[in-house]
Amino acid sequence: MKSIFTFILLLVITFSSAHAQDGQYLMSSNKLEVRSGPGLQFNTIAEVPQGTQVYVMSSNYGEWSAIQFKKMNGFVLSSLLTEDSRIADAEKAAQEAAAKREAAKQAAAQAIAQAEAAKKAAEEAARRAIANAERLKREAEATAAKAIADAEAAKRSKDVAAQRALADTEETRRAVEEANKRAARGSNVASNPIESTTPSYGSSSNTSSPKAASIEVSREDKYSSWEKKTYKSGATPKSFNFKGKFDYKLDNYLKIKVGKNTEVVVKMYKMGKTKADDQLVRVTFINSNSTQFIRNVPEGEYYLKIAYGKQWAETTKNGKKFGTFTKNALYEHSQQILDFNTVKTSKGINVPSYNLALDLLPSGGGYSTGNKDDISATDFNKD
Repeated sequence: MKSIFTFILLLVITFSSAHAQDGQYLMSSNKLEVRSGPGLQFNTIAEVPQGTQVYVMSSNYGEWSAIQFKKMNGFVLSSLLTEDSRIADAEKAAQEAAAKREAAKQAAAQAIAQAEAAKKAAEEAARRAIANAERLKREAEATAAKAIADAEAAKRSKDVAAQRALADTEETRRAVEEANKRAARGSNVASNPIESTTPSYGSSSNTSSPKAASIEVSREDKYSSWEKKTYKSGATPKSFNFKGKFDYKLDNYLKIKVGKNTEVVVKMYKMGKTKADDQLVRVTFINSNSTQFIRNVPEGEYYLKIAYGKQWAETTKNGKKFGTFTKNALYEHSQQILDFNTVKTSKGINVPSYNLALDLLPSGGGYSTGNKDDISATDFNKD
């Protein structure tokens, strides 16, 4: 009976020591005597206090396990080792911390993405606001410019009407004065007839009163020797001996509408740093009652010289060709600047173009441009 109890006890002890597994940390449940070999017959080389953590390298030595404690290796009874819950807790805490770090990393990445999207949205909104403000500014400037132009046109029309009324009044006054003079001369001639005493008319009292010889009056045409020329709208008169300058990369234009009272020749000058640096870029003939587009104008700021009239003629003076209108000729130097420089905007490149209406206004039996910028034919024909 005693031997059976001993066997059962040994079996229980054997099974109780089986919890020691290789490659894990365990804690001593009691003070451990670390021996140099797996048995009581081996020398004690160290003592491990209760509750100290040791690393189990192998538990394949029966009741003994090979452990590592600090920098020393040895053997202890496996029954005196128990699982250290602190390690499991630490590992679990480490896993939870790693999961939290990953979640925080993902949350941070999401927040950064949202912030970047908000930044882009704000930049787009700001860009649209700037573009809209620029558009409103251009519209306001165009409206103001149109109002100023309309006011100037109304003022010019008023001035022309006033000048025409003054001219009509002056013409009427002169006509009345001339009629009075003619009436006065007529009465004198009737009361004091002039008689000839020369032999050709005779001296006899029976001779009838002499009659004045007929006088032929003709108006000299100073352009009679000039060569009359007709050009299609858009042509350059040969008298200027000039070839226009073009920039075919620019799809811009100056649209000129000419009225019924005149033909025109338009000269476009590109302004330089000084007047001496100004360059002639185009010379264009335009017939009355027609519209002409002057296209592909090189970038720069321009002013115009304009010749008005009818019946263009050309001649050669001092070896140089010269052209002019022979009827109702007027010449003008426009003070308005046409800016053909391109402008970069948020929507691309703005290429300016302009519209211009030209005609002569009837004034005092003649015609007028309605402006005060008149020049001579010589000034117009200068390069």
